[in-house]
Amino acid sequence: MKQLPGREESSPELGKGASPFDGGCGWRHVIILLVFVVIFICYADRTNIGIVLAQQDLPGIPHRSKGSILSAFFVGYLSTQILGGVIAHRWGGKAALLLAAMAWTAFDVLTPVLALAGFAPLYLCRVGVGLGEGLVMPTQHALVSFWVPAHERGFLVAIVTSGQEFGSVMANLLSPQLLRRGAALVFDVWGAAAVIASALFLALGASAPELHTGCLQTGEAHWIQQHRDAQHIDTVRQVRAREPPVDWRLLREPSVTAIIVAHMGVNYAWYVVLSWMPTFFVDVHGLKLADNPHLLAAPYMAGFVGLLLTGRVSDALIARGLRVRHARKAAQVGGALGLLFFLLLAASARTAGWAAAWMMLALFFGRAQSCGFWVSMVDVCPETAAKLMAVSNTMATIPGIIGQPITQAILDATGSWSAVFGVGGVLAVAASIVFLALGDDQPVDGKPQPYAACEKPEGLDSVVGKVTRCDEERG
Repeated sequence: MKQLPGREESSPELGKGASPFDGGCGWRHVIILLVFVVIFICYADRTNIGIVLAQQDLPGIPHRSKGSILSAFFVGYLSTQILGGVIAHRWGGKAALLLAAMAWTAFDVLTPVLALAGFAPLYLCRVGVGLGEGLVMPTQHALVSFWVPAHERGFLVAIVTSGQEFGSVMANLLSPQLLRRGAALVFDVWGAAAVIASALFLALGASAPELHTGCLQTGEAHWIQQHRDAQHIDTVRQVRAREPPVDWRLLREPSVTAIIVAHMGVNYAWYVVLSWMPTFFVDVHGLKLADNPHLLAAPYMAGFVGLLLTGRVSDALIARGLRVRHARKAAQVGGALGLLFFLLLAASARTAGWAAAWMMLALFFGRAQSCGFWVSMVDVCPETAAKLMAVSNTMATIPGIIGQPITQAILDATGSWSAVFGVGGVLAVAASIVFLALGDDQPVDGKPQPYAACEKPEGLDSVVGKVTRCDEERG
């Protein structure tokens, strides 16, 4: 068995919680924090366009075009999901994340400039933002699969994912204030934040602990690698230069189908809320966003809390002996039911305060679903989590594309926000029932593949792979 540089073979106690890294802070937490910051800025950037459009602050863009402009992002976002998984898998999560940030930031800061040129340039610009951000989620899963030990997976994945809520919170708190001085300032400030976050990740980040100098020096890389092995990660490396970008045969697995269906249902509701909640408060309750940013931010903060709390509870229950798949299914189904119930209450609320309160509970439960299908991607495909995320997020972006014009059509035809939110909630519940029926926690991507058994791995995996089949055959 290969050892990491500078490390002796560990004692058996390391696998039993005797390590000083078990329960303590280390470089893995620094990486998780850096990824959290990038995700937070990523989501702030995609939230800003809804805030700006709700205030009618892009001249030359008619109100009837709002749904099309909002859906433009998802057209680009869908297009680069698989590419993001391939880049992260072949060249590492660090390179993929930095490329993503550079791309989405460049298009984001051009948004107010191109809006002056009319609908078509703005539409293409928002497609460009989506192209950049489409690389992010597969990259996130690639980094998590290498950096997060199995027994910390629920909580640390929840922290990374909660960057989505935190980004939406901060955008709703800060962007309406920046908007007082013009839409350009909104996009410039958040663009500068993305540049700073990218510089920090460039300086401190790495694609895997085995490639991080500080992590190697402290021995944490060795400890993480051992605890990845507890879930059969890196025991057999099948990565080859001629490996297909995606092993489509995995889609035949019921547990993979369950993840994708759940992802699609959850995303329809999530993207409708993310894109249309500012319009809901402005049109229904006459809210001035700059004067009441806390009412828009509070639901996302509740989602932030719900996600972290559910992740912590899931890990605790699993540590006490609950089957992993049962913990994932409880988070998924319970979250979907709560989301539907409280979205309907929010739509029928008579005051902005009550609407915000019900929306807080809706997102508290709604974001808990990420501790179901989202974490399950790493459970069932530990070897290829980035690729599964790429495929799943590609499919789950389709609701983002069609959900925006559907919402506009519902509002134009009925003016009913109960119908808007009800459709999203019902789809989330239906998808979660599929996850309940088909979801599992057993890895499905470690099965022998029809590639040459003893070819030398290339790229990142030649450094990271702890044991290959060839090593085993050589004894």
